Amino acid sequence: MIRYIPFLKSKQNELKAMSELAPEVKKAICPCFDFPRKKEYSPKLLASTTDRIAEGIKRNWGTAAEFYFDDRDLTQQLKVNGEDQYAYMLRAMKGMPVIPVVALGRTIHNAVVAQLQRDGEIGSATVAFRIDPEDFEDFDTVSEQIEYDLKASFDLFDEIDLIFDCRVCTGLSVSNAGQQIARFTKKFCAAYNVRRVIVTGSSIPPSSREVLDTNSHCSLPRRELAIISKARSLSEVYLVAGDYATVSPFYSDAELDPRIMQKVMTARLTYTYKGFHYFIRGSSVGTDGYEQYFGLANILCGQSFFRGPTYSLGDEYLHQKSRRLGNNCAPGTVIKPSVVAHITYMVIEANV
Repeated sequence: MIRYIPFLKSKQNELKAMSELAPEVKKAICPCFDFPRKKEYSPKLLASTTDRIAEGIKRNWGTAAEFYFDDRDLTQQLKVNGEDQYAYMLRAMKGMPVIPVVALGRTIHNAVVAQLQRDGEIGSATVAFRIDPEDFEDFDTVSEQIEYDLKASFDLFDEIDLIFDCRVCTGLSVSNAGQQIARFTKKFCAAYNVRRVIVTGSSIPPSSREVLDTNSHCSLPRRELAIISKARSLSEVYLVAGDYATVSPFYSDAELDPRIMQKVMTARLTYTYKGFHYFIRGSSVGTDGYEQYFGLANILCGQSFFRGPTYSLGDEYLHQKSRRLGNNCAPGTVIKPSVVAHITYMVIEANV
């Protein structure tokens, strides 16, 4: 049974994290891979990035288990080799059990899904409908738009996975959001054939500077869990928990000169425990170097909530760094172990 949906950015370290999950953890999840956000893509860059992502999913997740794939973070609508970008992406994953995603207000994107399904290019009998907070406030208000935008897609699939995406949800009322999700779920499931209902979100802002100062640490409450709990208490349908792991939904690679990047980028580690994300932040890697990660890991592993090196390969990595074993860390390389540790915790211990 799928019990948890991690929403990941399709960056190589997040894809590699999939290969380091224990078998029992992999069986309990169905990841959603979002095409990584970037200020601007050329058709050539989008194509090469897509091909690399498809190969990374195949190598690290495999071709047997389902996954979702979406390009919601792209503001451009490009043609790649004469076809729309989402068509190129889905075709790059042909033969893999990818579940396409549709949404309100994405006319070209939705038409691509419908056409590929008609042409037999999509192997899944399931389509995912992803909806944002401003649209799930009231089902009756958007029901006609759902029919207009999505009926052509819905009619071509046997069943729908409904995704409530709360994004960064620190500004949402737990009570209101929970009630809205429960009411919307009841009415949507009465109107359509729904296989799975997912609630996802995050409390992590795009920049760690919004959470804590340099050379400090703190714990941030996970508001998304409170929203999921509230919605579950009011819903007659089982709601599958999702989140954005340890990376913000609005994360984007900074497009700076590498020399400037080192001056502004700080060392940081993130770790998930009961109801919280723990952040520990060092100083500029350009000024104080990458060795400071060893000290950060030592402080993290000394916390009472650290689960120990045998819990997951991510926890083992952090424990090794706390003992100054192996190579120095870097901002990119710490993402994989933090995601592995987070997903393992969410499946085994978080009661989701």
